[in-house]
Amino acid sequence: MKKLLIPLIGLMALVSCNKQIMIKDPITVETPTPSEQITKVSLTETQKGYMKAGNAMAFRFLDKMYEGNNLIVSPLSLQYALAMTANGASGETLQEIVDFLGYGEDGIDALNAYCKKLIEELPAVDLNVSLKLTDAILANDQFSLLPAFKETVQSNYYAAVESMPFTNPDYTAARINEWASRSTNGFIDKVLEPSELSPDAVAYIMNALYFKAKWAGSDYDPMFREHSAWEEEFTLTDGTKKKMDMLHTVEYFRYAVRDGYKLVALPYAGGKYYMYILLPDGNDVKPLLEKLKATPWSEVTGGLLDDAEVHLKFPKFSIENKLYLREALEAMGVRKAFDRGADFDRMFEPKPGWYYWIEKVIQKAKINVTEWGTEAAAVTIVEMVGEAAMGPGKEPKRIDFFADHPFVYVIGESTSGAILFEGVYTGK
Repeated sequence: MKKLLIPLIGLMALVSCNKQIMIKDPITVETPTPSEQITKVSLTETQKGYMKAGNAMAFRFLDKMYEGNNLIVSPLSLQYALAMTANGASGETLQEIVDFLGYGEDGIDALNAYCKKLIEELPAVDLNVSLKLTDAILANDQFSLLPAFKETVQSNYYAAVESMPFTNPDYTAARINEWASRSTNGFIDKVLEPSELSPDAVAYIMNALYFKAKWAGSDYDPMFREHSAWEEEFTLTDGTKKKMDMLHTVEYFRYAVRDGYKLVALPYAGGKYYMYILLPDGNDVKPLLEKLKATPWSEVTGGLLDDAEVHLKFPKFSIENKLYLREALEAMGVRKAFDRGADFDRMFEPKPGWYYWIEKVIQKAKINVTEWGTEAAAVTIVEMVGEAAMGPGKEPKRIDFFADHPFVYVIGESTSGAILFEGVYTGK
């Protein structure tokens, strides 16, 4: 496994009020780069159980974040940011994070080994797909990270670990945003405003996930031809109709008709990654989200048929959102980590009278779906803060799959079952 190390060069970063800040020492972007393609992600039976639990978390998370509008989130990016954070925690704080991520009694070492396997093997399973998982920790130079914590995140997550003064929020934000831009090939160019940085921040724990892939097919016989989109009606949740560009094709896609919804799997070049479109029978996706929370993802995607041409139409779309995840994570069981009495004693060198906790978890995600294929990215940032304590606190069969009303979409890898991105398209 090779490592891709992007050289440190002087770069410009844009911050608020159109101010330009010269970044003389950008955060290192380091990520495993496969030297050859592998057949599949080689999960142990135990790790397959982690994947199942993680995918169940993904749909609980999607349901919690959906508020009736277009949505794009990355459960995988969130997993990596929280997993690195968990390595600095102990006791109830650690257990709540591990339980939320689906690792139960197996603990942090199992979580690290699993994350390391995915970060090394997901990019190698299909070299036709551009996939990059990047991690970094930027620490306040007044607070030293423990050597064991640094070694763990560097060896298991390929994380760049750097420190700097946090005295200039404009420069700190610019440095983080420049790292996020480089880590997503410029697809996400700003995550944080300087005003969002807490004056009590002691570290930013960051993950970036970038995905870009053409649809399956060739230059001579593409899945969607250049002018295969034309304007049609899309029915919104409330029954009103809206004109938008819809992609059209007829192909032998794998599909299923389930209780209350239909599913089609659209392959990307190489055939390991898919976009799954889950179309409810009615206009409201909420009942489908409830069903997905209670159904293993392997069951949703299992037993797909390939006996019919699928007349497919679905909208070209672009979605971008920035989400503040603290409230959702607390509602889903991660509470102690956000409390002043959190146990993050395995992250920083002891400093008498100081306590540390998570103040914010922010995720910015973006997706662009066109005739060519899909580009998607997410950046997740965990802001750690601290303070001196006052106290702890036959004839071809053809079916129609017309995604002309709100639907759920998932981008996943087929050999492991990993869910990279998920969301809802409502047309709003």
